[in-house]
Amino acid sequence: MPDIAVAPHSLQCLRPWLLAATLALPLTTWAAPPQPSVETLGVYSNVRITGSGDDPHAEGYDCELYRENGQVFGLFYSSQGMVGDTPRGRLQDVRYDPVKRTLFFRAKLTLGQEINRDTGPDGRPSRDLFEFDGTLDGKRLSGRLTHRDGYRPSEPGERETVTLTLDRERSAQAREFAPASRKAWQAEDVPMGPQW
Repeated sequence: MPDIAVAPHSLQCLRPWLLAATLALPLTTWAAPPQPSVETLGVYSNVRITGSGDDPHAEGYDCELYRENGQVFGLFYSSQGMVGDTPRGRLQDVRYDPVKRTLFFRAKLTLGQEINRDTGPDGRPSRDLFEFDGTLDGKRLSGRLTHRDGYRPSEPGERETVTLTLDRERSAQAREFAPASRKAWQAEDVPMGPQW
């Protein structure tokens, strides 16, 4: 079969067609990769470390916050003893108003073992119910924190006013390891989570 020569002017005739064919490609070919749907609001903390050497102690609270489609979720931590694995629990009954910057949540934790007349000598895991009612801005989580006994939730419990400040380093870590979605996060186990 003889070679077919293409005249230079015929290539120019093809250019508009090539341009039109290129523009007709689906937009997904040129679109940027999808952004993660979970936004990291930050890690807020008022934990104080005391002692040194082999016996450091931590006291205070941490709150790790995320948002997906306007819905806030996260974890609440309570440090009341030696530094190490801190008891934590998922935020529940969350209500967040981004205009007023108000935040309410509850969290169930197990801070340890309790022994009293109701438990007998073997004791039982504590049921610690925390309730926060306050405000959230870019730098602070401030409000009233109530700590109740989950075995007696109708009793008033202990109340205190707390201010947790944004921990930028831990917030960056939380952003790096943020869950892919709230649904995926809910399916994960919570280490040192509540035993109730």
